[in-house]
Amino acid sequence: MKTLTAILLTYNHEKTIAKAFESILEQETDFDFDIYVCEDCSTDRTADICREYQEKYSDKIRLFLNDKNLGVTRNFKQGLLNVKSNYFAFLEGDDYWCDKSKLQLQVNALEMNPDCVLCAHKTLYRDHINNSEWTIPDEKKHTIKTRYTIGERVKVHASSRVYRNIIKASDVPHFMFLDTDMLSMYLTKGDMVFLDRIMSVYNSTGTGYWSGKSTKKRRLINVKQWYDANKYLNFVCHDRYYTKSKMLKLLKRIFGIKPGLFFYYYLETIRLHIKYLFVE
Repeated sequence: MKTLTAILLTYNHEKTIAKAFESILEQETDFDFDIYVCEDCSTDRTADICREYQEKYSDKIRLFLNDKNLGVTRNFKQGLLNVKSNYFAFLEGDDYWCDKSKLQLQVNALEMNPDCVLCAHKTLYRDHINNSEWTIPDEKKHTIKTRYTIGERVKVHASSRVYRNIIKASDVPHFMFLDTDMLSMYLTKGDMVFLDRIMSVYNSTGTGYWSGKSTKKRRLINVKQWYDANKYLNFVCHDRYYTKSKMLKLLKRIFGIKPGLFFYYYLETIRLHIKYLFVE
């Protein structure tokens, strides 16, 4: 059995998928790892490029070609259902890893911290629309530590994480396999060890799964996603969401945590529809 599985999710990444592949293949480790490619019915040449890599590295790459477009969360879950290794990492086809030691350092960190369920590191955020870049987490907003618990809010990009394979994917709804919610789910099982080193690059181009959506769509998805995730986790992570909302704090104080979040979800949904009624 391989030590780690790298899951590469891709949809219409014709221009960037090769760089993502190479960044995984260049990883220098003292353990074996597989690459699972989940290709979600791209309409460009992405699937053809994936086939070329699979043929060239048939001993390392396993290619999953979906019969129909599943969307990012279902596509990710489909990949996880096949993972048998002790650890897994995640990368989207428009991002890449920029340090050949990434996987080795993260597996080492998890081996040395058996009570931690995942390891993350710094990510370089490149905004190609505004021609700017910064790091995630932002040191101006977060205190950089070597370990974080469920009670501590810190932003780490999905490309930076290596997870311990401790959750049975088939028992978890697909909407939990998305960024912040997956992080919250894992932090209910243990701590996160953090490496203060940039080892991945997140490209925001305005055409990806998330950056390509309108502001209204992103905000509406966030509200519903975060409420559904809170409900699934029995609201144990409620303090990790909407931390700056005075309205939510008031609703929770008046009605309690569960009803407060419920009312906030519906009120915020209505507010966003009204706000963007004549904008988008």
